[in-house]
Amino acid sequence: MPIEQQLGGVGYVCRKFPVLSETFILNEILSLEELGMPVQIFSLLPPRDPRIHAGVVRLKASIHHVPGWADRRLLLRHARRAWDRNKPAYRKQLMKVLLSFNRHLLWRFLQAGWVADRAHRLKLEHLHAHFANRTATVARFASQLTGIPYSFTAHAFDIYRGADLGAVAEKMRDAAFTVTVSDYNVGFLRELASEDEARIELVRNGVDFERFRPAEEAPAEPFTILAVARLVEKKGLPVLVEACRILHERGRDFRCRMVGKGNQRGLLERMIREGDLKKKVKILPPHTQEEILERFHEAHCVALPCIVGKDGNRDGLPVSIVEALAAGVPVISTPVTGVPEAVFDGENGFVVPENDPKAVADRIEQLMDDPALLARMRSAARPAAQALFDQELTARRLHELFRETVKTVLPGRGPREVEASRSGAAG
Repeated sequence: MPIEQQLGGVGYVCRKFPVLSETFILNEILSLEELGMPVQIFSLLPPRDPRIHAGVVRLKASIHHVPGWADRRLLLRHARRAWDRNKPAYRKQLMKVLLSFNRHLLWRFLQAGWVADRAHRLKLEHLHAHFANRTATVARFASQLTGIPYSFTAHAFDIYRGADLGAVAEKMRDAAFTVTVSDYNVGFLRELASEDEARIELVRNGVDFERFRPAEEAPAEPFTILAVARLVEKKGLPVLVEACRILHERGRDFRCRMVGKGNQRGLLERMIREGDLKKKVKILPPHTQEEILERFHEAHCVALPCIVGKDGNRDGLPVSIVEALAAGVPVISTPVTGVPEAVFDGENGFVVPENDPKAVADRIEQLMDDPALLARMRSAARPAAQALFDQELTARRLHELFRETVKTVLPGRGPREVEASRSGAAG
C-alpha cells in the first residue's frame, strides 16, 4: 500500500526498536493496537539485538528506521520536503538550532525533518516518544514542523542522570501532555515544571497479566533467588552478590540466577569468584519474555536491591519487579523511587534499606525458614500488582489521552495554522 494511503493514528518515536530489554514499549503498542489505535514506529537507530520477543511478529505497525549518517543525503531530501511544506516554522526552528552551536541538536533536527515528512505523508494525528531525552527532542521538533501534537513518557535515567532539566521542562511545556510511570516521578516532574502549564499524567508501565501467570506448582528446591535486570549500577546487583556471600557463610542451601547484560558483569563475576559462589550464583544472558516466565516459575523470590547511582541515576520502577509479582513471586527490593508503589513491605515482599546486603540476606533467610510466610506472599503478589499494573488498564488510559489530543493543537497555535502547515499552505 502506498504510504500516502495509510491513514491516521499515533507515531511512536523510539531510540531503537525492537529492544529486548524494553518490553514495556512493545507491550504498550500491542495493547493500543488491540484497542483499535493505528500505530507507526520511528526508530532512530537500527536494532542490534540478535533475538527479539515473540510479540514483535504480532505488531501491525510498520517500523520506519530513520536514516543514519551514511544516508544523510536522504535525510536532507526529507528535510527539504519539510521545509517546502512550512518554511516559516522550519526557518524559525533551524535558526534556534544553529544559534545553539550544538551539533547533536542539529542532528536531532535533521532526524526530525525525516520524521516530520513521513508523519505528514502517513497523516499521523499524534506523536509520542519514550524517554525525555533524544527521542522527545526529535518528536518535539517534528511536532513544531508539522503542527501534529506530541507527548512523551519520562522514565528514570532520562530525568535523573545528568539530564538537562531545563530542556526537559521546555519539552513538557510544549507537549500536549507528559506521561510518567510512578507517583514519585509525578512529584519530581511537577516540581520541575514549576509555574509552567505542563500537563503531567501517571500511566504506569503495564504488564501482560494473561502471559505472566503463577506456576501451578511450587518451585523445586534448592531455594532459588532471581534477578532480571541490566547489569548496571542502579540495579544494586553487587549488593545481591554480597547478600549471597553472607548466606553462603551461614551455610544456607540456595542458588541465585541473574539474567541480563551490562557494564558491571566483570565486577559481578569477580565478586562471585572471590566469594567462592561459582556453584551458587550464575549470570545468564538476556532472555525473551517466554524464557523469563520460566525463570519466574523456578524462583522462590526475586531480589533486586536498587540503589541511586553515584551519578544520580536510578530506576523509575523496574518492569521485572511487576512481572515477578504478576507471576506470583515475592520481591525483595528497596525504597528507591517508585518501588514501594508495587512492593508492599510484609505483604507481597520486603522493602529493605539501600546498600544493605545483610538486610537482603536476612529477608531471604526469613522466606527460607517460614514456608507459611512464603506461601502467603506468593498468594498476595499477583492481586496487589494487577489492580495497578495490568496493561489492559494502562493502555486504555494512554489510548484515552491520545484520543483527547487528536485534532487539537500545540500551545500558541490556532487550528488554522495547524491545518495550513499540514496541507502545505503555510508559507
